[in-house]
Amino acid sequence: MQSMSELLIQVLWVLGGVLLFLSLYIILNKATREYRESRRSRIRKEIEPLILDYVNGKGDHLAELVPTGRGRIHRGVVEEVLLDHARFLRGNARERITAACEEFGFVEERIRQLRNPRWWRRAEAAEKLGTMKSPKAAPDIIALMRDEVTEVRMRAARALGHLQTRTSIRPLIEALQDPNRWSALRIADILAGMGPEAADELVEHFSTLPIRVRVAAVDCLGRVKSLKAATLLRSLLADPDRDIRARAAHALGLIGDPNFTPDLLKALRDPAWPVRAMAAKALGRLGRPEAVAALTEMLKDKEWWVRINAAEGLRSMGDRGLAALVGAIEAEDRYARHAAVATLEGAGVLDQYVEKLASPDAAEREKGLAFIRKIVAAERTDHLVQTAARHAQEKVREQLSRILQPGEAKG
Repeated sequence: MQSMSELLIQVLWVLGGVLLFLSLYIILNKATREYRESRRSRIRKEIEPLILDYVNGKGDHLAELVPTGRGRIHRGVVEEVLLDHARFLRGNARERITAACEEFGFVEERIRQLRNPRWWRRAEAAEKLGTMKSPKAAPDIIALMRDEVTEVRMRAARALGHLQTRTSIRPLIEALQDPNRWSALRIADILAGMGPEAADELVEHFSTLPIRVRVAAVDCLGRVKSLKAATLLRSLLADPDRDIRARAAHALGLIGDPNFTPDLLKALRDPAWPVRAMAAKALGRLGRPEAVAALTEMLKDKEWWVRINAAEGLRSMGDRGLAALVGAIEAEDRYARHAAVATLEGAGVLDQYVEKLASPDAAEREKGLAFIRKIVAAERTDHLVQTAARHAQEKVREQLSRILQPGEAKG
C-alpha cells in the first residue's frame, strides 16, 4: 500500500513538472513573440518614412536611405513595408519598389524559396514574387505552374498575372486546361485581368485549345473587351457547341460595339435556348432601336430565361423599351404578358402608375386606372394586392381594392 502511495506521489511530481515546464515555455514563447513584434514595430516606425521618401522619388537606390546588413528582422521589416505599399501603388512608384526588392536581394531569396519542400512556403514565395513584379522571377514562377499542389499552382498563376509580361500569358493559357473546373475559372479571371495582350494571345491560340477550355477562353475575351477578338467571336456564333455560341453572344454584348447588332439578331433565332437568352441580354446592352421589335417578339419564347432576358433588355433601352413592355401587357401570349408585367414591376413603373391614383389631376388618375386595369387583365396582381394592403394613402388603397374585385378590371 505504501509503494502505491509513493508511486502516486512520483506521478504527481512528474505531472507537476510537466505542467510547470509547459507554463514556463508558453510564458517565454509569448514574451519572445512580444519582444520581436515590439522590435519590428520600432524598426518599422524608424524606416517606413525613409522607404516612402525613396518610393516618392528621393535618391536612386533605397540602400542610400536605408542601410543593409542589419540583421534578419531588419531585412524582414524592409521587405514587409515594400510589399505593403506595392499592393496599391502604380506607375513610377511601383517600379521603384520592384527595383528595391531586386537591390536588397528579396527577389533572389523568394526564388530560392520556390524550391522549399514545404508547399505552403512555395505558395508564400510565389505570392510575394507576384507582388514584387520582378520580370526576373518569371521563368521560375512558370516552372512552379507544374507543381503537384493545386494551391501552389494557383498562387503561381496569380503571380504571373501580376507580372503581366507576354511570356507569362502562354503558361496561363495552358493552365486553363486544368481538369479542375474551379481552377480553370480562377485562371480565366487572372487572364481577364491582364488586359488586351492576354486577349491577343487567346485569339491566336484559340484553335489549339481543347473544347472544354474554349468556353472559359471566350469569357475572358468578353471581359477584356478587346475589339481584336470581334472576328473570332462572330464566327463562334455558328460553332457546333451551344455553350460556346452562348458565351460568344454574351462576350459580344460585353464588348458593346453596336455593329454586332445584326449578328446578335440572327442569334435570337438559334435553336438552343441558352444562345437565344445570351443574345437577348447582349442586345439589351447594345441598346440599338432596331432590336426593340425582335426583343418584344422574344417575350413569347417558350423558355423562361429567354423571356426574362428579353424583357430586361427592353427595360435597359429607356423609354422606347419600356413602351414596348407596356404594349406587351395586352399581348395575346400569356408568357409575354407575365414577363412584361414582372419587368415593369421591377423597374418601378407599376408603382409610378399607382401613385397617379392619388393625383389631383383627373387625367393623371385616369392614366393610372387604365394602366392598372391592364395589369389586372394580364392576371399578374400579386404586387397590386400587396400594395392595396400596405399603401400609405387610404384613397389609393380603396381604389386598388375596388379594381381588384372580380369583374371590376374592365370598369
